[in-house]
Amino acid sequence: MHFVIQNLGYIGLMIVSGGMLVWPEIDRLVNGGSEVGITEATLLMNQKRAVVIDLRATEDFQRARIPGARHLPAAELATRISELTKLKGRPLVLVGSRPAAAIRALRTAGFTEIVQLKGGMAAWLEAGLPTQKN
Repeated sequence: MHFVIQNLGYIGLMIVSGGMLVWPEIDRLVNGGSEVGITEATLLMNQKRAVVIDLRATEDFQRARIPGARHLPAAELATRISELTKLKGRPLVLVGSRPAAAIRALRTAGFTEIVQLKGGMAAWLEAGLPTQKN
């Protein structure tokens, strides 16, 4: 007991650092998907024919979007998910708002490989990658 009291700071540091190490895995399990950076997202798009699903509002989608992205606003995803049934064998890259809810809905619909773009459209634009506009 004397050892524990003398080293309470180190024990606390160990617990906090251990928690920080497992937090990304806990977050992935809770939210149902993982985040990928720009490089991994483009590799998925080019090598595995991943489909980009843009969950943002219509105005944001029209302002700038990833080339070839499909627009399915997060609020409409549940009612329009049937539009994606032909894509079940392909990876999905989600961009935009409420990705955790979208991942859950897509998993329920039978999609298995779903990731979200870390930093969203802002990260895509910051990287200077091409966009489409209406």
